[in-house]
Amino acid sequence: MSQIKMIIKSDFRYSLKLFIAFVVMFSAILLEKANGQISAEKASYRTLTEYTSTANDSVFVFCDNIGTGVGELRADSPDGTNGWTFAWTKWDATANDFVTNLITEPNQSFSILSNLTDGRYQVVMSKSGETDETSIAWVLNNSNTDPVLTLSQMNCDGVYFTGSFAKKELQYQDVPDASQLNVQVDDRVVFSLRRNGEEKQGTPLVSYDGSDERLFDGEAYEGDETYQLVVTDQYACEFTSNSIVSNTYVVKADFSVDPKKGEAALEVKFTNNSINATDYDWYLYQDSERVPEDVTEDEDRLLTDGVLTTEDKDPFEFTYKHPGKYQVKLIVKSNKGPKECIHEMMLSTPIMVDTSLVQVPNVFTPNGDGRNDIWKVKTQSLFLESFHAIVFNRWGRVVYEWRNPEEGWNGEVNGKMATPGTYFYVITAVGREEKTKKYTKKGSFMLIRK
Repeated sequence: MSQIKMIIKSDFRYSLKLFIAFVVMFSAILLEKANGQISAEKASYRTLTEYTSTANDSVFVFCDNIGTGVGELRADSPDGTNGWTFAWTKWDATANDFVTNLITEPNQSFSILSNLTDGRYQVVMSKSGETDETSIAWVLNNSNTDPVLTLSQMNCDGVYFTGSFAKKELQYQDVPDASQLNVQVDDRVVFSLRRNGEEKQGTPLVSYDGSDERLFDGEAYEGDETYQLVVTDQYACEFTSNSIVSNTYVVKADFSVDPKKGEAALEVKFTNNSINATDYDWYLYQDSERVPEDVTEDEDRLLTDGVLTTEDKDPFEFTYKHPGKYQVKLIVKSNKGPKECIHEMMLSTPIMVDTSLVQVPNVFTPNGDGRNDIWKVKTQSLFLESFHAIVFNRWGRVVYEWRNPEEGWNGEVNGKMATPGTYFYVITAVGREEKTKKYTKKGSFMLIRK
């Protein structure tokens, strides 16, 4: 428990430190622009020097992936108006002064200096009738060798890599004794393994010492894909490794069913979405507590053996003939690696098959031709405890009712032909397996005389 408290306390301190640093940095940037100080929007990191005896300067770090010097400084006039002259110079450590003239831009409201190499820069802003303003800042270009990514192992769990990175410490000169000082920065480095540009593992490392780090991708996919290691160093600069092309042995069982519930006989479509598999074993079985005693067909009893073993990934259909709660499991295998890889998936919720009251006709033609003369409900009557059907006319008057599911309405009312048009029905039934559950179906149909 004490270790947990220490970790929580450490994370809180780190978060607080980042928050304070952000507030200080943001406030400083706003202050710089308001007071005509040097700013650097393209910098990845900003801090202040820690001189031993003089006032401190701003330090701007730039991500320089090409190693040519990409620093960029901007100075805005103190009052935001035109008419100012911006004179830029660079520090010479030998002369211990700003003796290297760079550029002078007259009659401007701001001035930008680009493609700067490492060094200490000064701008003097002057205007007739105004007090001269001077601002100084360091430019440090963060160029580095790229990280190295190596494929180390593949197995049924995933693909393993090792990565390394030569972290660089940036320095500036103390003023006035010219000794080297390190840029003060949080020492966190982040290793990110990416596959086809998408991150698969991110590893934040505090006080990274340059040793090899293990990286892992446990996701199943098919074919060859490209990996890279992206390292974000302590100055928030990204460096990208060489590319490695690899496949994987990981296999994943995945499937969907449609529909997930309905009335018997229920035809269910199984869509196989498995990844990297070569063999498929399907297990279809029913909750043993719901298996009717008078059902003897194996496919509707508790099935503990795979009813389908195939090398074919194509969708297939299975018809559940009887009511029940059915579960499905898929076990997949892959022989792509030196060892057989196996994975399985079970439906999160079972397929629910209710007592059948399907195939209620929506039209019938009682004209005596022997075809479609009786309006009859098709049911799985073997599994019905009770049945009751009522037909109404459009005024709500009962025109016919019956309780034998094998019977139906012949289109007559009191021995006379009923008027063609729309009629309505209500059917209620109780199944043998759940006698406390009443099934109700309502709807309409057309009576047509030809």
